[in-house]
Amino acid sequence: MLLAEKKKQENISEYIIYMYQTEVLIRNFDLDIDKIKTHVVNKIPSESLNAAGKEKLLTWYQDAINNMVQEKLEKEGHLLEVQEIVRQLSDLSLSLQINDEDYRAVFNAARPFIRSSIQASDGLINDPIQACLNGVFGLLMSRMHGLEVPSDLMEAIEHFGNVLSLLSYHYGNSK
Repeated sequence: MLLAEKKKQENISEYIIYMYQTEVLIRNFDLDIDKIKTHVVNKIPSESLNAAGKEKLLTWYQDAINNMVQEKLEKEGHLLEVQEIVRQLSDLSLSLQINDEDYRAVFNAARPFIRSSIQASDGLINDPIQACLNGVFGLLMSRMHGLEVPSDLMEAIEHFGNVLSLLSYHYGNSK
């Protein structure tokens, strides 16, 4: 089973962030499957992924590239499939805020950080769950680039992670 499939089954928020990372990786390699094969897939040790697994992974990357081209996402944006899952999570979040006391408490603790993140986006983000996902994804990208994340941002990201963890748990139980 590919890592993306495993994440999709086990933790939907991790899957979304993994897909965001995949989109960045594909763009960094100019949507060129040969570059991805050379610099990513061929670097995976055979003990971790056999030849058949590598072929399956290459096919998965090629499908992602094809979808990105078809959806005109060569420079920016997220795959429609992923956006639909974010929408489902947002709908679930709204429902849980009404019907689940534990979720409501976690969400309310994150609310000031979510509001601040949305305001800082200058209108690019208006969905609380998207703000949480972007915060966690931003942390991962910062770490990949060796950047230090200020403690106030880390506090926000911790709250975002709490919301996403509980939301993913409920999403998994609803499927």
